[in-house]
Amino acid sequence: MFKKTIISEFFTTVSFKQALYSLYLMTFWFYKLKNWKEEILFKEKILEKIKLKWDFFTFYNWRSTIYHALRIIWVTVDDEVIISSYTCSVVVNSVLQSKAKLIYSDIEKETLWLDLESLKKNISKKTKVIILQNTFWKKSKNYDEIIDLAQKNNILIIEDCAHSLWNFSEYKWDFIVFSTGRDKVISSVTGWILVVNNKRYFWRKITQESPSTKLILKNLMYNIVWYKAYILYDFFKLWRITIYLSRKLWIITEILDNKEKNLSSSNFNLAFPNALAYLALKELNNLDKYTKVRLKNSAYYLKNIKNDKIKIIFKDLKNYNWFRFPILLRSEEEKNKLYKIARKNNIILWNTWSGTNIVPFWVDLQKAKYIPGSCPISEDISKRILTLPNHKFIVKKDMDRVIEILNNF
Repeated sequence: MFKKTIISEFFTTVSFKQALYSLYLMTFWFYKLKNWKEEILFKEKILEKIKLKWDFFTFYNWRSTIYHALRIIWVTVDDEVIISSYTCSVVVNSVLQSKAKLIYSDIEKETLWLDLESLKKNISKKTKVIILQNTFWKKSKNYDEIIDLAQKNNILIIEDCAHSLWNFSEYKWDFIVFSTGRDKVISSVTGWILVVNNKRYFWRKITQESPSTKLILKNLMYNIVWYKAYILYDFFKLWRITIYLSRKLWIITEILDNKEKNLSSSNFNLAFPNALAYLALKELNNLDKYTKVRLKNSAYYLKNIKNDKIKIIFKDLKNYNWFRFPILLRSEEEKNKLYKIARKNNIILWNTWSGTNIVPFWVDLQKAKYIPGSCPISEDISKRILTLPNHKFIVKKDMDRVIEILNNF
């Protein structure tokens, strides 16, 4: 019997409306691709949401946001920046390009945040910045202690909302970054925001240049191409042909370019274009609706998954977006086995942040300055983690299929 494929990957950040908006911008609103009106409105919407007037910058990509936060702080080759040892290569690349020394610190099993005791061991007189990563939304059980530790040692905090949009009830950090990228809570294909909360660094100037019209159009094409791929996924693998041709013809953008994959990217000055700000505004208006769907789905998973082999990492629904629903298996072998069983049943579990603690899996750990074995909890968690489908297109019938696979595993 035919079963549609349930996808947890990047398909889920596109939709018919996003494709339609992109087509609209490309066809009827070409002159506004670089006009900054929507970008200004987007900033106003964000400031309205966070309810404080801070210094505020938008960027085309992730690496630019963290890199410029470090530039504003004036880190040098003599400074150390502590980051999570379970992270993305983009964070690593940003710190490496700033010339500061990269220090990896292990994580808590319960929250996947930086572990307080590991952090204490890694702080030195040269530590200038700690990047606190909100992995899957959950905050550290020792959040206040970490902030106090940083303040006592005159260390600045950059809070990175990796898998969240904004998750700050307190304003104790110096900088915060969040995204509307294609694999985030809402999608404008790409786009990052840097908020400065430390008055010492207000009004620092950042030189930015507008992305080329060609690059903007390629981002808009991403929404159209990947939506077509999504709806064609179960029809004779036509999605593969669609994506293959789009990549061969260079008409869409990728999350990471070749330089980023090699941790050598140096183009940090691209601004957030008006066309993508237009998409971000549309998505912001739907955020509450998306959150309700994700919370409802999460509650259903929590209630119905009953298998001792599978550990649900986060069980508290309060104050979390639940864009990702991570689970842990007992071993890497069991994780790989479950992933394959799910694939055979037309369910693709999210494994982009699985298999290695510095993702994606092709990252050269030597280039990333990571020493294998130095952060055992991160390495262990990353080998055993998978994420369940939990996005705006997932319905009860889809979750029942996922739960059946999990409970029978």
